[in-house]
Amino acid sequence: MNTVVFHRNFKRFQGGHLKVFHYFEHVRSSPSHDARIQFTPDSVWDESNPWLGCGEAVLEPDAPASADVRFLAGMDWLALEEDQRAASPVPVLNLIQGFSHTRPAHPLYRFLGHPAIRICVSAEIQAALERTGAVTGPIFTVPIGLDLEQLPVARPAEERDLDCVVLALKDPPLGRSIAGRVSAAGYRVLLIDSPVAREQLLEAMARARITVHLPVTVEGAYLPALESMALGALVVCPDCVGNRSFCRDGETCLMPERSERAIVASALSALDASPKELEPMLAAAREQSWRRGLMAERERFLEILDRADEHWGAI
Repeated sequence: MNTVVFHRNFKRFQGGHLKVFHYFEHVRSSPSHDARIQFTPDSVWDESNPWLGCGEAVLEPDAPASADVRFLAGMDWLALEEDQRAASPVPVLNLIQGFSHTRPAHPLYRFLGHPAIRICVSAEIQAALERTGAVTGPIFTVPIGLDLEQLPVARPAEERDLDCVVLALKDPPLGRSIAGRVSAAGYRVLLIDSPVAREQLLEAMARARITVHLPVTVEGAYLPALESMALGALVVCPDCVGNRSFCRDGETCLMPERSERAIVASALSALDASPKELEPMLAAAREQSWRRGLMAERERFLEILDRADEHWGAI
């Protein structure tokens, strides 16, 4: 068995941690690989930490971490000594979840020159990385996968007791304005503009007829929109680059320009439409989310992992 060692600095739950955990579970599912993870000494251990029940798979912070392969994401590179980053004796898999890596002024950019097998969560990120000309090693896209088994049961249309959920964690002022205007039009609105438990967020989306999403202007792959699609809520979501492969205006969702006026107009048009009018879009959205399950992500990733030595040798 090849040992794949992960590294994490966990301070609070974020979507990026959840996706690394998915990859950790992908490795554990493999008959030829074993997963271990080492956290920084100041990492938080509470119910929000996905690795809480992983027992012996969690290495002590100061324990020697013997690895056949290393898996790094974000600032995990700092877990390695400088000479290991520059010339690792074992293959390094580097998960890229956002566009920050492509910006020369960002701290993540300096890691692109270190040899690694890079895995992007969207084709848009891969294209942006290739344009930098700064990457050492091969680049692959593994489209982000959705853990369908962990989602609550989607409610039938007649049992949805919320008309609209506004997910505004990343832009609270805009979210509050949108929620106020939709509510003033006579609709039942739930505004989420501060962190809530993941289960609470998913349950809210399962109760809503539509969900308004406010990602940051540029994101690597915006998973909450896919979750809403799987839960049967019509998605209203502006373009954020990394959502273009599954958010398609008028086909799987509504994609207004990023302005209060345009987003409110889209939300109200969806709320005013009949279920029959919306069903083709909802059906296309459900199909899109089902095609992007975790098993598809796992299969593609394990193909790369199984050939890690080959890819590494070609760098």
